[in-house]
Parts: sequence; C-alpha cells; structure tokens
Amino acid sequence: MNAGINPNEEALAKFNEFKMKKKLAAIVFKIDKVDNVEHVVCDQEFPKEGFEQDKLIEALPTDEGRFIYLDFDYENDDGIRVYKIVSILYCPINAKSKKKMLYSTTFGSLNSQLGGGISTEMQCDSPAELSREHILKKVKK
Repeated sequence: MNAGINPNEEALAKFNEFKMKKKLAAIVFKIDKVDNVEHVVCDQEFPKEGFEQDKLIEALPTDEGRFIYLDFDYENDDGIRVYKIVSILYCPINAKSKKKMLYSTTFGSLNSQLGGGISTEMQCDSPAELSREHILKKVKK
C-alpha cells in the first residue's frame, strides 16, 4: 500500500507526455478532490517555448504545497548540455501543518508511481530555493 495520495489517470498521462514529448519545461501537480476522493491532479503546465523560471515561481501559492517537475537543462563541466527531470516538493512555510504532512507523505510514492525518469529529488519551502542557481547546485551534487 502506498503512503499518501495517488495520482489520477490524467495526472499519470500528463507526466508521461511531459517526459516523452519534451514540449513542456515544467508541470505542476496538487492534491485535490475529484469525485469526493483526494488525488494528485495536474495544476499547471509551462511550455518550453518562452519559459521563464520566475513565472513558475510567481504562479505558486504562498500557503499550499505543490509537486513540481522541471525539465532542467544546464552545461556540465565538460561543456556538454545535460537535461534532467527534477522533482520538487514545494511546501511553503505558510502552509498548514496537516497539508505539509500530506504533501510530504505523498511525495516519495508519487515519484515511484510516475514511472521513473526522475534524476533529482528536492524539497523547498521558499521561492528562493526554486531559483535556477539553487536547483543547479542540487542537480550537480
């Protein structure tokens, strides 16, 4: 039995599309009720074309958690362009304790259920931790 909340079929399909088609820079999921049952559902999508990480950060709530999947690219020390999927649990400080616990317990099982391809997992509680520089430090570890 998985801990936390399961993704609905649409969320699974959206993640697979994100992973395979490479048209999105980021996809954001949240926990919401669907037919009176809590599920992880797709909240927002950010196309690669014209993507600005600041716009993603601005779109996040200040009092509620989110699961963010980022198609992160950077140049490694050898000058080679590298692409990695980064899984981020975003639980802002202002979120209620019960919601933080729910998002935290769901995070690991959600990543497992999404079927792989995630190279880095991280947790953030402030917008500053979602900066490109901060994520790059985590990805390069």
